[in-house]
Amino acid sequence: MIPDKLFKSLQHSFQDFKMLYNGQELEPGYKPDYVLKRNNEYIILESENTSSRKTYVGGMMKAAHFLQNEKKGKLVFIVVPKENTKALSIAKHLTPYLNWVNGKTNLKEVYVIEAKQYYNNDQLLALDCDDFYSCALKV
Repeated sequence: MIPDKLFKSLQHSFQDFKMLYNGQELEPGYKPDYVLKRNNEYIILESENTSSRKTYVGGMMKAAHFLQNEKKGKLVFIVVPKENTKALSIAKHLTPYLNWVNGKTNLKEVYVIEAKQYYNNDQLLALDCDDFYSCALKV
């Protein structure tokens, strides 16, 4: 598990995107854990330690709602797997909802990656490196 305060203080990176928010309100009622931005493109990161699938669907719907009109981007869930909720099951659960919002929003990509693969021994994966894409599950 990556403690919330630590997660928000890490230097998450993707190409030439810059940190926009780390826990502040992105729009009314929506406070993702970390947001990177370049022009009108966003990378939204959510660190979750829950097995509630509703949390993941809700987080994805909030990202989809935000990413409308000129705003586009992707969402990354960094998860702590539980015995009854693994990264693969979360990704599979999100698939029909992502398909449903397709065409209604500019959220085009959602990834799920285990926390220990994303952040291990004080090493953080860059969101645009080959290791990220080999470890993360694309919804």
